[in-house]
Amino acid sequence: MSQIYYKFKSAKDYDNITFDGLGISVFDAKKEILTAKKLKGNDFDIVVSHAESGEDYQEDTALIPRNTPIVVRRVPTKPGKGTAHRYLEGTPTAPRNAATGNRINYGNVNGSMTKTFDSSKQQQQTQVSRPSPVPITTQNSSEEQTEEARIAAMFAQSSEFWEKTQEQMASKPALRRPNQPRPQVKQQIQKALPPNYVCYRCGQKGHWIQACPTNGDRSFDHMKVRKTTGIPRSFLQKVEQVPPGKGVLVTQDGNLVIAQANE
Repeated sequence: MSQIYYKFKSAKDYDNITFDGLGISVFDAKKEILTAKKLKGNDFDIVVSHAESGEDYQEDTALIPRNTPIVVRRVPTKPGKGTAHRYLEGTPTAPRNAATGNRINYGNVNGSMTKTFDSSKQQQQTQVSRPSPVPITTQNSSEEQTEEARIAAMFAQSSEFWEKTQEQMASKPALRRPNQPRPQVKQQIQKALPPNYVCYRCGQKGHWIQACPTNGDRSFDHMKVRKTTGIPRSFLQKVEQVPPGKGVLVTQDGNLVIAQANE
């Protein structure tokens, strides 16, 4: 499963959207955000932008690669564009034609716009999903066929963009979630031991706690070695090994001692 991270401009923490594939369309991302935040979107529109570059995603058909952090803003509606409620209804804004600059009208689209990617079936899916342009044979149907040719060109351009996006994302490593702490690296056991280091699991010197021979022994799971803070030295007796049945303390020098009554 893949995911992207989003937050509203006034929020501090990121939320995530989970999906299949290597990317999600802007349309589907907006729909998931509105659904997750329980927003109806009747009196505003939403804009998403890359959290690092600040660049807005202009088209609803654009793809957001996985692990991308985005920022969501609520903006006033623009004439002819509608409100954010259209994402809940499943009616995306049509992309612009690269040749004419006009928006392509391809009707109402319901469901998910995100195209899942399968490397083993990429060629087969591309051949099936690309509609072939219908040749113009009569003058009466020229307008309808021209519209179909535009749709075919749009799908062909989207497929080429998708293939390039896959090549770019395949060479990029997975990103960490924003504000997520880095995983802690275990201490190297090969590093030299300090002279006063005491294993706080067994109370012995000479090894790191990661290499303690009692690892896996449940009888040592809750053993704690306390310090001698507040106990007079006259009540302390130095020992080399842990006596059975007695509590062991550790001094500031790393020596093991037991507390006894001052006779």
